[in-house]
Amino acid sequence: MTLEVPSRCSTECLRKIRSHGAQWLPRFACLRSGSSLLRAFRMMQEDGLDPSSFTLVSVVQACSNLSKSEGLRLGKQVHGYGLRNGFYSDGKTFTYNSLISMYAKLGKVYDSVALFDRFDNRDMVTWNTMISSLAQNERDEEALALVNQMVLSGIKPDGVTLSSVLPACSRLELFSTGKEIHAYALRNDGLFENSFVACALVDMYCNFGKVDEGRYVFDRVSEKRLGIWNAMISGYAQNGLYEEALDQFIQVETIASLMPNATTLASVLPACVCSETFPDKESIHGYVVKRGLECDKYVQNTLMDMYSRVGKLDVARRIFNGMEARDVVSWNTMITGCIICGHFSEAFHLLSQMQRTRNTDDEIDTDAVVHTNYKPNNISLITVLPACAILAALAKGKEIHAYAVRNFSSSDVAVGSALVDMYAKCGCLTLSRRVFDRMSKRNVITWNVLIMAYGMNGQGEEALRLFQDMVIGGEAKPNEVTYIAVFAACSHAGMVDKGVDLFHKMRKDHEVEPTAEHYACVVDLLGRAGKLEEAYHLITTMKPGIQQAAAWSSLLGSCRIHHNVKLGETAANHLFELEPNVSSHYVLLSNIYAAAGLWDKAMEVRNKMKELGVKKEPGYSWIEVGDQVHQFRAGDSLHPQSAEVHAFLEKLWSKMRKEGYVPDTSCVLHNVDEDEKELLLCGHSEKLAIAFGILNTAPGTPIRVAKNLRVCNDCHTASKYISKIEGRDIILRDVRRFHHFRNGSCSCGDYW
Repeated sequence: MTLEVPSRCSTECLRKIRSHGAQWLPRFACLRSGSSLLRAFRMMQEDGLDPSSFTLVSVVQACSNLSKSEGLRLGKQVHGYGLRNGFYSDGKTFTYNSLISMYAKLGKVYDSVALFDRFDNRDMVTWNTMISSLAQNERDEEALALVNQMVLSGIKPDGVTLSSVLPACSRLELFSTGKEIHAYALRNDGLFENSFVACALVDMYCNFGKVDEGRYVFDRVSEKRLGIWNAMISGYAQNGLYEEALDQFIQVETIASLMPNATTLASVLPACVCSETFPDKESIHGYVVKRGLECDKYVQNTLMDMYSRVGKLDVARRIFNGMEARDVVSWNTMITGCIICGHFSEAFHLLSQMQRTRNTDDEIDTDAVVHTNYKPNNISLITVLPACAILAALAKGKEIHAYAVRNFSSSDVAVGSALVDMYAKCGCLTLSRRVFDRMSKRNVITWNVLIMAYGMNGQGEEALRLFQDMVIGGEAKPNEVTYIAVFAACSHAGMVDKGVDLFHKMRKDHEVEPTAEHYACVVDLLGRAGKLEEAYHLITTMKPGIQQAAAWSSLLGSCRIHHNVKLGETAANHLFELEPNVSSHYVLLSNIYAAAGLWDKAMEVRNKMKELGVKKEPGYSWIEVGDQVHQFRAGDSLHPQSAEVHAFLEKLWSKMRKEGYVPDTSCVLHNVDEDEKELLLCGHSEKLAIAFGILNTAPGTPIRVAKNLRVCNDCHTASKYISKIEGRDIILRDVRRFHHFRNGSCSCGDYW
């Protein structure tokens, strides 16, 4: 057998190997790269030297450090060589173990399982290698089943076994199994003191939101190495305990006298972003540079995430472009950053560019010059699908769905849930339900997404039926978000009594404690139905403070709907104290005053906003035409087709008036004459997007528009007339719900 391997390697080391013979090969496993080791193996064969089992193990390990395609090609050659020369018939476990590990690392877990099943002389390492391989490839049920099989065969799990399967418990949401493993570690041979086991336990408890239990494990480890400190910092950060994470980070040096590594910094950076007590976010970057870790790939990924979340996408982009070695996480982080900052088109472009880029960045072996394309993984898909949902970019979402099907990702519960959400938010409730029904496994997120989708489409009865199916089937247990979705569904459908009844029973029925968000939902439910005094009374039963802000905001919105100036003022005054920098509070009160003709008071509110430097969030609407998403804002004149769109709207305006349309000028919050008010109404972003869609799509094609704010009364009325005149279905999604316009009527029944 002659291995075809890259030619670059350490000439001096190869010369020594050639002079000393085959028994020296394992001593030169520190060659600069796996490809050098493989070339040394080829030179041995050319010189007629016979390799030993140890030689073959070293070569197999070298193959596992190459890219998948190259590693498999060479690894199979080595495997075949070993079979032909009897290396796998002598019962030596370490030769089999190396093969099992190699195939698993290169993504061929089925081959690893086949080897494992055919090998009878298994030892502890064999079992652990197979269990670890399954867990690392997220075949978690099989990993846990193999642990049981291992115990039944008479071999006691050790620290490697436990640390391998604990992450599987987290992913499968098997908290009770994780606790059983913890109990086993306490009972057996001091496994609890094993640093890997302790780290895995802290990580497991924190993944389940049980941070106190994770801290309990941490405190009882006598010799704390850096790994367990990192696990605790990460656990605090991922559970929103940012100050605790930062405090733990400080203690790594001040108390433990340990040197933070790349993992430490990657764990604490998210806390730096979110902590209010750490205002100078970028200063942590200086610390990274002082530690000499600014070129570490994992630290760079978290730095990109940090800068994106503080709105400095240009800095994140600079780090990304300057990276010597990118991996899939780097691409996913940059795509996420674009979405966070609202650069959706750039996110889609990066996803496409990611697949076209040819690099060596994902190679562990720096000497193995094997070019590969980056392949979007499940994280890539669940990162970009919400962008399709935000923009109502159905065609782009379908492309990603097709990719997921082709690459067997659609069966993943997270990807499936994101697809259900995407179709629902694009107004395709039938497709959303179809994806949901075809999923072999669903979690609480999947159920919540679909319940919320039915609610946003005004189908409250169907949302409640789905909630009952969830409870009866037992596939997932209702949580806080489930009840938010149910209350929203009741609110949009006017099911007041049912929603209030569920609110009073949620603690008893499903052990879900009512939160501020639940109170806000029920206030919205009552207020939307005109029961403003009941809504006000419910808020007064809450503990005073910032937690009341969402409820007061719901009441203020209801006062705008029902033109209740007095109660609106009360709600607004509370909000000005609790959240003085939130523009929507001022805008809603100004709307209430304007609708009541109280222009002086409306102007006072506007002036107060200016004094405080509070800026109103501009209204945007998006529409997908072809493979491009177009954005419009009120009065837009920057779009290439702006003149054509405005001219079309003028003609449409005349047709609408003949059909009986009367502009609702109360939606204009400026004290100007009626003609100017009508002109301002004509330029609202959703009208521009709808007109653009009519001009650029075939007759009869549905028009799908998404808006970042609540649709105004006039645009709602106008959309009904446009749907009838143009013979188009118009699906308009605002920040609250969906409106399906057809032949002059809306699916909301004007209850919104």
